[in-house]
Amino acid sequence: MLAIGAACGAALARETAIAPAATMAAMGTLSCSLGAESKSGDANPAAQGRDVVCRFLPNGDAPTETYVGTVQGVGKADALFAGGAILLEVRAPTGTPRGALPPGRLQQSYSVDTSPKGAAPPLVGSRVSNIVLQPLKEEVGRVERGDNTPDSMIVILELKLSASSA
Repeated sequence: MLAIGAACGAALARETAIAPAATMAAMGTLSCSLGAESKSGDANPAAQGRDVVCRFLPNGDAPTETYVGTVQGVGKADALFAGGAILLEVRAPTGTPRGALPPGRLQQSYSVDTSPKGAAPPLVGSRVSNIVLQPLKEEVGRVERGDNTPDSMIVILELKLSASSA
């Protein structure tokens, strides 16, 4: 749990300009298949990393995109990575037209934002901070039990555009 606190503290130290959750709209879904354990020299030893191949399925008529990258999580790796995949909702400010995210817009680093309570914390873009990735899988019953601190969470996701159907 100390590793989660350290990761959260680092996220709070950076400034973000994200809109409140109520003013964000779903732009599509990012589904990522987990690959081999990622070996990064400067990675946090408390974090577990995996290579990923992600497919962005936007709402509306926008083209599908494929991204490659890495994901790092802290906590119980078996709970976080056991399913072999992660699913995230891509959110942008309300009023963003469907299909308005230009090709490659998700290509950037995302890190955990600790402001929400009771849900898996969103990942905020480092370059375009009004793009937010919200993990969709929750530990069943955790919030109902009054446990607002997850046993594991994604803290960093790095994406690089690999292909677009545009």
